[in-house]
Formats: sequence, structure tokens, C-alpha cells
Amino acid sequence: MGTIIKTVKQYSYELDNEHLKELLFIGNQYKNVKNYVYSRFSGINSIALLNKPRQIRDEWVKNEFAKQWKLPARYWKLALSEAMSNIKTQWSSIKKRIKEQVRINDNLSNEDKHYINYILKFEDFYHKVLTNEVFPIPKIFQHNDLNYKYLNNLIKRYTRKYKNKIPYSYKGNTFSIDEGLYSYKDSCINITCTKKGERLPIKLTDNNKHIRTLIVKIMGNRLEIHCPLRIKSKENRNDEKIIGIDKGYRYLFAVSSEKFYGEKSNDYLGKETERLNKVNTARNRFWALYNRYLEENNHIKANNIKENNLGKVKYNHNKQKHDQILKSYINYSLNQLIKVEKPTEIVMEQLDFVNWKDRYPKLVKRRLSRWIKGYIRERLEYKCDYNSIRYTYINPAYTSKVCNICGSFGIRKEDIFTCLKCGEIHADYNASKNILNRKYDKEIDLYTSYRKVKEILEKRIS
Repeated sequence: MGTIIKTVKQYSYELDNEHLKELLFIGNQYKNVKNYVYSRFSGINSIALLNKPRQIRDEWVKNEFAKQWKLPARYWKLALSEAMSNIKTQWSSIKKRIKEQVRINDNLSNEDKHYINYILKFEDFYHKVLTNEVFPIPKIFQHNDLNYKYLNNLIKRYTRKYKNKIPYSYKGNTFSIDEGLYSYKDSCINITCTKKGERLPIKLTDNNKHIRTLIVKIMGNRLEIHCPLRIKSKENRNDEKIIGIDKGYRYLFAVSSEKFYGEKSNDYLGKETERLNKVNTARNRFWALYNRYLEENNHIKANNIKENNLGKVKYNHNKQKHDQILKSYINYSLNQLIKVEKPTEIVMEQLDFVNWKDRYPKLVKRRLSRWIKGYIRERLEYKCDYNSIRYTYINPAYTSKVCNICGSFGIRKEDIFTCLKCGEIHADYNASKNILNRKYDKEIDLYTSYRKVKEILEKRIS
């Protein structure tokens, strides 16, 4: 048995205006520190500093730069460390995607791929390539006749392709507190505030006490405190059973055992999508009226509309209420899947819905493209880890377009997949069987390009 991280939450009672104002100020300044770090150190010239946040911290203290944040030092140091860690994760993600592309690039030799992976492994070499600095060729490649100019340009091109926008935090309602910034006493958590030597007592709904870095979220006029705890995973004593699952639309999961889970997800998503469309349509009319009054210099009516018709409190409350209901249903469906199927391994495609283009109409994409896709994957991986279930990702190319029995290409229309040889079958069940079969496919691995996958499948049919 291993261990996993489980987030335990604590909740506060309603806060008075003075406490709420102070905590919102801390959260906003914490956000400002992170955004400054993102804007200042996300570029290629700062790669060398990613492992040296202490150097930046000492410089801020020395030249008194940190005073502008008007926060106790522990707060801005935590924000600095958190932002630098996020930037480092972003660069790791860029390198991972470059390696994936290099692996499936048929125009590169094994020596070319080795060189690119070697450069990515060492920050100094990678930084010099990106900044066009001249550096001696590593000894292990000096005997190879490689086109270094082309390979270095390829690394830069891939980096530009996968480097997203500079990170930015929009909400100032979240900040971290370490052990030196809080203490527990009399069912309260006392959080350090901006006044020197003072702490804010926040009444909690439970008497639990934690000793680690916590995340504080301001939700309306209450606090939600997240505490990551390391717990032991369960021992899996089930007989060996490997299943394939496909993420469907009318069902959350279709399983290769021909069972389906989460049949009500479509209803939840559909009702909320329609509700949001109606609400947003009405709000758009009010926004148009508000802007018209501003153009007419009628600020009294404009302010009345903004105050009474364009508020965010009720809007966010209703949205969060729905999201929590949907989260509960997703977790319930996952628990049912694990309880009924009793798997020792789950085989699945990347649940990022990368193959929506041909699978679902525009309305369905809009429903599924919300936060739900990332949440399902996160919870599925967590529950697998907690229940000691192995999970394997496979190449999703054409798993929904070929027959799981004969391998022929067929036609998918909504829930029905039609094979000219084998007849009709439920489309999601067919995909789940293909996903399970793909695990044992020695010709198609996770990084095989979709063009190559199609060639392999067509060759097998012929």
C-alpha cells in the first residue's frame, strides 16, 4: 500500500466586515505578488533563476523592494515561492510536450531525438539554445554528424508553440498560510494580519487542528480552509480484472463490461447550461441598458442597474451550488463503478476530450467544455490511487471510429455505432472495448501519431 494526498476542508462561521476587509486585502496583495513574479520571471531569461527563489527573496529584502506589498514578510515569501513553483511547473510541461512531439516526429533520427532530449534535460544548455548563445557541443555528440542549427531551431520552434501566455491570477480571494502565520485556540484559527503582532480570530465549525501549510479561500463572507493530508491507500484484494472505460455524453462512463455509469450527468449539464444561457441573456440586456445610460450621462440610473441587476453574489452562489451537486454526482458515479466492477486496472484514453471535433455537436461541446473535464480526470486518478487501482492511458486515435470486433471503420451517429460487417452497437461501449484492446496493441503506443494509427488500422483491414 502507498500513500496519497487528501485535502481536508475546514469552514468558518460568517465573518464581520472588519475581518472580511482585512482578509480580502491580504488575498489581493498576495495575488499582486504572484502576478508580479509571473510577469517578471516567466520569460526564457529567467530559466536560470527557477531553482533560486531564495536569491530573489534576499534581493527584495536588501533593496527594500518587498515593502511595497504592505504584507508581513512570511506572506510575500510564500507568494513568491508559490509563483516560482508554478512557473517551474509550466516549463516542465513545455519540455514534456516537446519530448512527445519529438518522439512522434518521423523526420528525426534516433540521434536527433537523443540530442534534443539531452538539451532539454539540462537547464544551462536549454537556456543557451533559446537565447542563441554559442556553446560547445556536448562530448557525447561530437562524433555525430548532426545538423545542430536545425535541431536548435526546432527546439526553439517547439518552445514557442507550447509556451502559453504568462500566468495571471485574477481572483484575490486565496492565499496560503504556513505554521508561523496561524495558530488554533478555542475552536478558532488565529491568522496573522497586517498589523504587527496581531492575529485575527476566526471561529470554525469544527475543533480540528492541523500543522502544515494551509490554503485559505474567502467564499462570500466565510472562510474555506484547505489542508492537504497524507493518508494510506486501501489494499486492493480483488482478483485480477482489467477494464476499459470511455467518457460518454449521455453517460459519464461506458465500461468494456457493457455497463454504464452516471446516466444523469446529461440532465445536470443540460439544465444548468440552459439556466446560464437565460440568465446571461437577461444580464446582457441590462449591460446594454447600463452602457446606454452612461453614454447619456445618466449615472444615477446606470448605478441603480449595476447595483440591483448586475450583481455577482447571487449569480456565483447559484453556479457554485450547481457545481457542488454535479461534483457529488461524479464522485458517486465513480464510487459505483469501482464498487461494481472491482477492477485492478483501468485503461482509458486521455480524458481531455481532444476528439470532440467529430464526436459531438456544438451544444454538447459547450456543456462538456466547462471545468467538468479536468475534475473528472482528477477524481478518477485520485480514486484509483486511493483504492490501489492501476490506471493506464492509451492512444485515443480512432477508438470511436472502428469496430471492436472486426477492426473496420464504421459510422457513429449519436449513441449508435454502425459497422457494415457486424451491425449496430452502442457507440460508447464499442469505444470502451477498443480502448481496452489498445492496451495490448504492440504497434500503437501512446505517442503514435494519428496519421500513423490510421495507416496501421487500414493495413490490418486490407
